[in-house]
Amino acid sequence: MNESPNPPLLVHIHHILTRDLEALADEVECTPERDLWSTLPGIHNSVGTIAVHLCGNLRHFIGHEIGGDGYVRERAAEFSGEPRPKEQILSEIEETRETIDRVLRHLVPTRLAEEMPHPPAQHAGSTIGFFLMQLSCHLSRHSGQAHYLRRMLLARP
Repeated sequence: MNESPNPPLLVHIHHILTRDLEALADEVECTPERDLWSTLPGIHNSVGTIAVHLCGNLRHFIGHEIGGDGYVRERAAEFSGEPRPKEQILSEIEETRETIDRVLRHLVPTRLAEEMPHPPAQHAGSTIGFFLMQLSCHLSRHSGQAHYLRRMLLARP
């Protein structure tokens, strides 16, 4: 039985976001330091870039827009490819997990039906509930890209 005061949808989204952030941390951890900022022909973003982008995205939309925590996103820096130590990225992933946990555990369920504040243009008018699902899909998609890139980098001669 669900003992959470939050509706099952919110509990499930929280679970999926947390699970996929753990998978992202595993991908970063398993990527050798020398490959963390590497790409292959036709691939624009490294495992490090993908991880930094996902953290910035989630902290902006969940932490700042929904939770009002004052996080200031630097989206251009997410894609700069500027190398950061692996430990810093892992710390950012943990901070993102803590942000999601804090905001979603305290989100009043009626807010799920409210319009998402300041979404990208293609999601204008969407609800917070819909946008949380969108963020979950975005995290999953890009985590899969990081996984596949890491495996391709490890397989090269």
